[in-house]
Amino acid sequence: MDRMTGSGRIPYVGALSALGALVAIYVAGTQAVHFAPDGSHVAAWWPAAGIAVSLLALAPRNWWPVLVAGIVVSVTAANLTGGRALDVALCFGLANAAEAVVAAVVLRRGADTRPRFESLDDFLRLVRASVLGAVVIATGAALAVAALEGGGFSETWRYVWASHAASTLVIVPVALTLHRKAHDPRLVELAIQATALFAVTVIVFAPDQPLAIAFAPLPLLVWAALRLGVRALTWELLGTSVLGTVLTAEGHGPFAANVATGASTLSGAGAMVQLWLLSAALMSLPLTVTVEQRRQLLDEVTEREELFRRNFTESLTGMLLLKPQRERLKIVDANDAALRLIGEPQGPLVGRFLDRVVDAPALVRAAAQEILDGERDGWTAQLGLVDRPQTRIDVAVSLISGGDDPVLAAQLLDVTAEHRARARIEEAERLTSATLDTAACIVMVADMAGTVVRVNAATCWLTGFTEDQILGRPAWETIVPKYRVPFVKEMFSSPDGAAVPGTREADVAKADGGLLRVVWNNNIVFDDSGRAAYVVMTGIDVTAERTAAGLLDHLLRASNTTALIGIDHRGQISLFNSGASVMLGYEPDEAIGMAFTDLLDPYDLAIRTKDSAAPGTFAALVEGLADQGETPPQDWTWLAANGTRPTVSMTLSVAADAPAARNGFLCVGRDVTEQRHSQAMLITALETERRAVERLRRLDAAKSEFVSTVSHELRTPVTSIIGYTELLTDGSMVKPDPAQLPLLETIARNGERLITICNDLLMIGELESGAAEMAREEVDLVALMKFAEVSLGQLTRGRDLRLDFECPDDNIVVIGDRMQLERVLDNLLSNAVKFTEDGGEITVRLERDGSDARLMVRDTGIGIPVEEQPGLFQKFFRSTTAQAKAIQGAGLGLSIVSGIVASHGGRVGVQSAHLEGTTFTVLLPLRRG
Repeated sequence: MDRMTGSGRIPYVGALSALGALVAIYVAGTQAVHFAPDGSHVAAWWPAAGIAVSLLALAPRNWWPVLVAGIVVSVTAANLTGGRALDVALCFGLANAAEAVVAAVVLRRGADTRPRFESLDDFLRLVRASVLGAVVIATGAALAVAALEGGGFSETWRYVWASHAASTLVIVPVALTLHRKAHDPRLVELAIQATALFAVTVIVFAPDQPLAIAFAPLPLLVWAALRLGVRALTWELLGTSVLGTVLTAEGHGPFAANVATGASTLSGAGAMVQLWLLSAALMSLPLTVTVEQRRQLLDEVTEREELFRRNFTESLTGMLLLKPQRERLKIVDANDAALRLIGEPQGPLVGRFLDRVVDAPALVRAAAQEILDGERDGWTAQLGLVDRPQTRIDVAVSLISGGDDPVLAAQLLDVTAEHRARARIEEAERLTSATLDTAACIVMVADMAGTVVRVNAATCWLTGFTEDQILGRPAWETIVPKYRVPFVKEMFSSPDGAAVPGTREADVAKADGGLLRVVWNNNIVFDDSGRAAYVVMTGIDVTAERTAAGLLDHLLRASNTTALIGIDHRGQISLFNSGASVMLGYEPDEAIGMAFTDLLDPYDLAIRTKDSAAPGTFAALVEGLADQGETPPQDWTWLAANGTRPTVSMTLSVAADAPAARNGFLCVGRDVTEQRHSQAMLITALETERRAVERLRRLDAAKSEFVSTVSHELRTPVTSIIGYTELLTDGSMVKPDPAQLPLLETIARNGERLITICNDLLMIGELESGAAEMAREEVDLVALMKFAEVSLGQLTRGRDLRLDFECPDDNIVVIGDRMQLERVLDNLLSNAVKFTEDGGEITVRLERDGSDARLMVRDTGIGIPVEEQPGLFQKFFRSTTAQAKAIQGAGLGLSIVSGIVASHGGRVGVQSAHLEGTTFTVLLPLRRG
């Protein structure tokens, strides 16, 4: 029977089927009345009842008014055709319709759902529907016959009840199984069984058959129930019912044997055959339903077993099947992925103990015992392999089946690459921190909005600002002079960093109001998507160098008694300062281009260069100067423009801006008292300039290496473990086996742990940069502690730990962020539970301490060695005791605690020793007023 469409219209096929069923009710009713015994008020069998119940049970609810009216009309017409009076026929029609409604409601369980015939519950519902429907029609028919035809109420009630109950119980299963396919094409067996059933039924109900062998067809019906399925049985029951009823109505068979003698009536014989049919149905129908359910269950178990075996064999993750043997886990099966991972052929691996494969045997044995004792559902750890020390694997062990012969599964995942990548990232982080901490230049990192997220120590001691004064604030609010604020804001105005200059020189404001001259070199760091993320600014302090350069320029330009003359390789003057102009009387423009030897007394020049190959020339004067660098101060006679010959203490030197890069010569002439001083200042200034340039080059190289490290090593791989796990768990791709769900949950739990670590790292970054948003509200620590007590009770479920919470009755209120303070308490409590073994004790105490609130968390756990405590609140710190016991954790919780407490103006301390427990004390300022 087709369903109704979404618009409420009756589909053509559905309407046609309903019309055919109403016609079948009329035809079946007419035939039943025709075969009714002479003088009887009721028919021996009423198949129209079963057809009517089937029609309503399979039709949509909004069809029922029309269908009920059709049933009343069909049954009334059938009774009229059979010769009954109109009033009696109408009563039978109404009673049949009421029977159909009651039985259909029972079959559909009161809901708008299609009834089924697939389980014993469905069979029992069919029996209830048959009995209740037959009671309704029997009562109505008996009243009508007694009132209108003068028949006996009791006799009519018994006959009608039997005929209608048998009709419903036999015909409705046929209608409910029409949509089902035969489970097994046993056509030959079906033909033999059906032929035998037909023959035996004909024999039992043969003419003048006096023998009480009515039980003979029952074994054949049991045969059909056990071997041929529900559909075949329902049709055979229907055929047997029709055949037995018709033959009995003709006066044949064992139930009609005494009619001729007057021992019974034909109506009584009809009632007996209906009771016989009820017995056959009640015996065979539940049997075939049970057999069908058993067959389906067996198929499902077989399918699940094949699915498990296929998943086990074809899984890309290494999997082992384990069985306990003397408190150890023995490998009884391994898939190909596990063999490739462990590096063993099938023979040697199977039969070995798991604690002989991995490098933590005691840990594996203890975990296995806890799982078998029911203390934990599963166990995970990251271990190494005995035969492949360089390989790291994640091991997840869970119980598949318990009982007397438990079976466990171990899932192996190769995380060697991840382990090595993490080691490289940690090494890069250490290198980055070391580079920043040891660099003697300013290093600042800002986001694209200009907010400073990181500075090195040199920035603080060069500018005088503290780290807290710089971090989390725009760069132009601290170290930028007021006159340069618009330029710096413009630099960060472009989200893609296009406005950020590569190199520039600018002033930097100090905390005391002074200025530094800094050469900046800027670089953009891009994220994985190619968008600008950070600006790394490296600044070299060149204040001293620029001061020296200014002094040099002042010396060159100042009017004094020191003559500075630059000479090129050809001996011509290229530089002539004001001191030389005052001393010799030449203007700089006039002197530049002259031969330097024209300023010297020719006789003096010849005497001093007489031992050279070309005495009296410039080449002879500078001969050997490249090796010496400069000549010692000597008195020379110079020729002034006015003809005078001043005596000048002259030093001649090579001018160079890099080692062995000879550019020319410098002559310095001065009097005895001031010239030596000027020369020293000049050489000092030149050497300082050279060292500054060299230092700038080295620091620029270090900065470039740092930027390269940041841009290449800070690319964190994005994993899709959780997404794929969810697809496997919810059955979007393949419906998972229930035995696989613990393994999928383990994968998801590990993925969530990775996400938690990432969130912790982000939180630490925000705390360190000052970018974490902290609420400023009143927080009652007593209420916070009571909430944590409930949470801790859930966390320690299944553990043997003594918990002791001590807090005052009144409120202890601080100003801060409730969620962050909850995180502080949760981290401290979870650490106490994690590092305290069963049988230990955890004490939490809250009290006032002057103007502070004191929160103390004490445990009797494994403790922290004293020599390791200085690094306790640093990122990724894990004590050697925790590592030795393979206690999971990333070493971020206490760093987060320290950052949150510090952001609330508080402080945290620790008292501990190896294997002597740990006490954490947090002090937070109380609310004032």
